[in-house]
Amino acid sequence: MKARLEKSPRQKIVAVKPPAPRRPTPEEVALKNALEQFANAVNLFSNNEFSKARGILGRLVTTPSTDLAERARVYLNICNQRLSRSILHLKTADDFYNHGVQLANQGNLDEAEECLKKALKLAPKCDYIHYAMATTEALRGNNVEGALEHLQKAIELNAQNRYLAQKDPDFSNLEEDPRFTEMIYPEKSPA
Repeated sequence: MKARLEKSPRQKIVAVKPPAPRRPTPEEVALKNALEQFANAVNLFSNNEFSKARGILGRLVTTPSTDLAERARVYLNICNQRLSRSILHLKTADDFYNHGVQLANQGNLDEAEECLKKALKLAPKCDYIHYAMATTEALRGNNVEGALEHLQKAIELNAQNRYLAQKDPDFSNLEEDPRFTEMIYPEKSPA
């Protein structure tokens, strides 16, 4: 900030220091922290991480800011509704597979992978579960090796999976990988 200059009665110029910056009150600090927590909870909510969002929102409904508390309460109710719907009794490999595919379609790739892993434990030689696991890992993009291994296993168990993979957009980020192209287009591979 620039210092203000004032003229005194004698026409001297006197420099006046700007006031020291005001420290925020504890209430202002608490509100700022609550707003940051709310933004974090909304981000988790947007990513379908309702359980994590619910924990934060539950603490925010008691905040002194009535507007923020009411918004947190609305999001908290939605989280509770979504979480109560998702309490499922999955027992069979197909139950876990179907739920995993549903989660993957909703963009919950981490949860989808967990369901598909459980399905594979129950049915380790099921080609479509390996195929779904391959697409999920390909979409996540952080385990190319795992995606290729599951796709290879799916093809070994059912050769039709090779033709499905050729047209499947879920594998688009693997198209440049020569191991992938050799796997799904073996006729084009050099002998």
